[in-house]
Amino acid sequence: MTSPAERLTAKLEQLPISDDAPMCSLLRTTLLAHAQDGSDITEPTVLGLLAITGVLEERLARLEATLQPATTP
Repeated sequence: MTSPAERLTAKLEQLPISDDAPMCSLLRTTLLAHAQDGSDITEPTVLGLLAITGVLEERLARLEATLQPATTP
């Protein structure tokens, strides 16, 4: 019987992540390292997800700015 940490590690290793998603890949690598050491991964998970969300928000804001028609006086 496998432990919860071993099951989590196996799931993280199998998680498909695109080569175009370096932040997600870095988060997975970090979480795997913590899980394999037996550390609680709650805090690194939350911090990593917040960082990824911040980057996505910035990219979305830039994309929206380029898609909005320019206002003319």
